[in-house]
Amino acid sequence: MLVTEILMIVIILFALYLFMYNKKAAYIYIKAFVVILLPAIALLEVFYIAKWQYYIAYLVVVLVFIAIQFEYDGKLRIKRVLIGVYTFIILMFVASLYMFPIVNIPEPSGTYQIGTYVETVDDMSRDEDYGDGTGYRAFTYQMWYPVDDIGDTEIMPWLSGGKNIARGLSKSVGLPSFILDQTQYIDSNSYQIKAISDDQDAYPVVIISHGWGGFMNLHNDLAEELASRGYIVISIDHTYGSVATSIDGNFIYQDKDALPSRNETDDFLVYANQLVYTYAGDVSFMLDYIETLNNDTESFLYNKLDLEHIGLLGHSTGGGADVAVALEDDRIDAVIGLDAWVEPILSTEIENGLSMPSLFLRSESWEEGPNNVDLYDLIENSNDAKLYQIDGTTHGDFSMAYILSPLMSTIGYTGKLDTEYLIDMQKEMMNNFFDFHLKNDATAITDYSIWEEVKEIL
Repeated sequence: MLVTEILMIVIILFALYLFMYNKKAAYIYIKAFVVILLPAIALLEVFYIAKWQYYIAYLVVVLVFIAIQFEYDGKLRIKRVLIGVYTFIILMFVASLYMFPIVNIPEPSGTYQIGTYVETVDDMSRDEDYGDGTGYRAFTYQMWYPVDDIGDTEIMPWLSGGKNIARGLSKSVGLPSFILDQTQYIDSNSYQIKAISDDQDAYPVVIISHGWGGFMNLHNDLAEELASRGYIVISIDHTYGSVATSIDGNFIYQDKDALPSRNETDDFLVYANQLVYTYAGDVSFMLDYIETLNNDTESFLYNKLDLEHIGLLGHSTGGGADVAVALEDDRIDAVIGLDAWVEPILSTEIENGLSMPSLFLRSESWEEGPNNVDLYDLIENSNDAKLYQIDGTTHGDFSMAYILSPLMSTIGYTGKLDTEYLIDMQKEMMNNFFDFHLKNDATAITDYSIWEEVKEIL
């Protein structure tokens, strides 16, 4: 809780105390507070942080100020009711600060500092199938990379798109648009600098693909972890599948019609197939694009991407897209799927299996369901693929849902495992898998059932 918020609580409680016991002092004190607080909130909004909860605090003081205008001699019952109402609102204010806090992203474990930038790219070889169905495909990505010295560069906020992304996320999960506004003030552990460490000649590459209704920063913690350990990481914002994507200064929100509910249409798998292969097209384009970046003599990334060691990491729809790409593209050297949704992939492709090492992690909430039929077939047809289940987890645990609210577990969006423990577990599994297969680190752990909650399925 910020110092500003603690002061607000103290001031409000003092105002309530004066209202109860000293009407004259309360009138002078609260009148001054009302005059000062609103401009203060406006200044916070402009120059620092102002949460929607602050207006609850302002409401309490204004209501007390209005109540003081009336005489309550002989009407103690009314006064007690008002005090009860005000106390309830104050409790709501305090509870809202707890439920929607500004949380720090876990610090990465590696030795490198992290640079990052955001860019939009145009794939003019593909028409856009979503939105109004006009124009060519365009999407945004964010890249992270190891840096020796960040100098005096600015830190990158977690949400590169700020309030627009926060509100898109709120809408996506069915909450009022302003509820998650505090997330725009969360800082990442990365800095806005276009420079890369010369510690190594080149760095292995990992491309991250989010799920349906996700966005490119939803796996920021994993991206920073890898970059701090000597990887170049790219996370794609899949336009119309992301909660909000910034394209040329305009924000494009998720197209819910792209994937109607399974119960709403007999053509569900037709929609699903198109969505997964649209995501896959973005990944394939990025594979071509990083070759261009690597060959650009004017770029700070010139010859810094180790294109002989490329990994893919995807969640849900993004995991399915990664599999679809890896089934066809021999540039891929390793794949991690987090509840990878492979059901929409063509059965003829599933039968071919994956030729590169692949690690599939499944949440307990996905233990049953139609996706497993195709997932099992894929693993059995692949050369080196394993499936592990993490008990006590939900689909949302393979994302940064934990940063939105401590209530995510209470409402069942995330599971019951301790957040810090689960994050560390996932990072360890990811680090060891990619270190072994992309860095040829023979000391990396390859048996992930060493954790009590992790069991090998296939």
